Amino acid sequence: MTILLNDKPYEVAEGTSLAAFVERLGLQPQGIAVAIHYEVVPKDRWADTILSDRLELMLIHAVSGG
Repeated sequence: MTILLNDKPYEVAEGTSLAAFVERLGLQPQGIAVAIHYEVVPKDRWADTILSDRLELMLIHAVSGG
């Protein structure tokens, strides 16, 4: 199935969790947030959030500085 992450398509297997997808991308969960249809998913729900076909995700990186 295909999902969109920041408007870029990714192929994922059925039953893939948000946590597994983020791990597959090689990202550390610290300093990032993920929104599904513009609603941020709390990190403690990533493992329970199963991705579905045509789902639109937005990945946000925290940046520090001044």
